[in-house]
Amino acid sequence: MKTHPSVLSVHHLGLEFAPGFYKTRPSVTVNGKKYRVVKELGEGAFSYVNLVHHGNEWFALKRIRLDLPEQEEAFDREVEAHRAVSHPSVLDLHDVDVVSKGTYKEARMLVTYYKNGTVQDLIERTQLEGGHIPELNILHMFKSLCEAILPFHSLDPPLAHRDIKPHNLLIGPDTTVVLMDLGSVSKARCTIASRREALALQERCAQECTATYRAPELFEVPSNCEIDERSDVWSMGCTLFAMAYGQSPCDGSALSANSGNIQIPSNRSSQISANEPSMWSPEYCAQLGRL
Repeated sequence: MKTHPSVLSVHHLGLEFAPGFYKTRPSVTVNGKKYRVVKELGEGAFSYVNLVHHGNEWFALKRIRLDLPEQEEAFDREVEAHRAVSHPSVLDLHDVDVVSKGTYKEARMLVTYYKNGTVQDLIERTQLEGGHIPELNILHMFKSLCEAILPFHSLDPPLAHRDIKPHNLLIGPDTTVVLMDLGSVSKARCTIASRREALALQERCAQECTATYRAPELFEVPSNCEIDERSDVWSMGCTLFAMAYGQSPCDGSALSANSGNIQIPSNRSSQISANEPSMWSPEYCAQLGRL
């Protein structure tokens, strides 16, 4: 019987605590329900994530400081994106709350906890060990990424994630991935009819879309163009490349993204012995080229 990722015992999580540990830990409330904070999982400029539990239920709690209207708008978009799509390969949002902290508000998002971290964590661990992620595992992960993105692109009107990268893919069961961080989700299709509109989109993408995984059309948005969900496909291709070679094929500049001059290495990266030239199948390299 498989255990749901959010309902895990201390043994399942691989955590060991001294007697009385829980009594000394702070708690946080989400819609009147109290959760005990176990440890910090991550931190950003305006948010941080805690591992929390309520009884035998374990979750990740994302806490976002809301100082500005733009931050509230981004939070609202993230919640709306979670509610728009329900899929096993998209992170579950279990509860959400906004509380006053005096001079600012704090948003609290209770989501499923995945103990194995992100694909980026996996890439870095693998490189440190001098190995690579097996091709079949990469393909399984990429398949579940495609399954996660499809519901967004299939909506009417479609949505785009706009920040697909290994850092935003949690490791799920059976070499699957779970898409997270939906704060960048927006309408996939937009018509740009002026320089003002182009600059507005360009500025937003500069803030919300990681440069090394950003589609070329989002770096220098033309004053008369159509933007659509294909920008996600570019990011997915960069992610597929990174799973194989440890980093995006682009360096984060507009020139790099627009040049299209992406070389598929013929053998392993510098961290891995070069005496095995056929690391990836020809079919896999061809798929990278098509993306």
